[in-house]
Amino acid sequence: MSAFLSFPDDALFDAGWLSALSDEVPRTEALDRARPVVADAIARTAAAGAAALAGIEELVARAALDAIPALLAAETVELPDAAAASERSIHELMSRVAYKRRELMPLFPGLIERVAAVHAAAIHACGTARWRLMAARARMQPGRPSSPIQGAGTRYVKSDRFDARAAESLPGIDRTRADRILKRLGEAPVPDELELRPLDGAGDLWTIKAGGISRFILRVERDRRGPFYMVEDVGPQAA
Repeated sequence: MSAFLSFPDDALFDAGWLSALSDEVPRTEALDRARPVVADAIARTAAAGAAALAGIEELVARAALDAIPALLAAETVELPDAAAASERSIHELMSRVAYKRRELMPLFPGLIERVAAVHAAAIHACGTARWRLMAARARMQPGRPSSPIQGAGTRYVKSDRFDARAAESLPGIDRTRADRILKRLGEAPVPDELELRPLDGAGDLWTIKAGGISRFILRVERDRRGPFYMVEDVGPQAA
């Protein structure tokens, strides 16, 4: 996991927390021995999840703009992969231990649900934090026009920071599709299907669709001809 996202034990779940479980335990003692082990794993997973959420929120609080790529990687690759690996490890343990000690089977659904929920919450938090930091970056590190202002109706231009930001958020094929969609911003009126709307309540940032779940972040600027949109960023919108 990225240095920006340091979780306890570098994971939200560790199969080693269940290492005390064994099919060698006498059947009469198996459930009593296993119950506290699984309960401890659930508690440690919950604690790791809470620490992760606090760490993610702290990135937003200190405006850690450099964490945007790490949050995207965690949200889209690292945490989903970790969730799948955690579930596999639990099922592997069940196949080794619980299938031989079937009285242990009722202990595992709660663990599986908690592990899935903790990872899902962290994924959601990463997306929300990333989007908030993208908005903060558009305000704190605004770009300058990268070309003449475009648009026969609504006026817009990409900022000179846009291409680098887009490259860190979207693969090439999605950037190409987004560029085609962006050209429609210059129409008057702006097509309804672009879903032009304020990003938040401040009024200085707006957003439009960029294809799939991605959206552009637009900053309102003015010149002697009046207002125009500076296209500052693009990326998957947080769920």
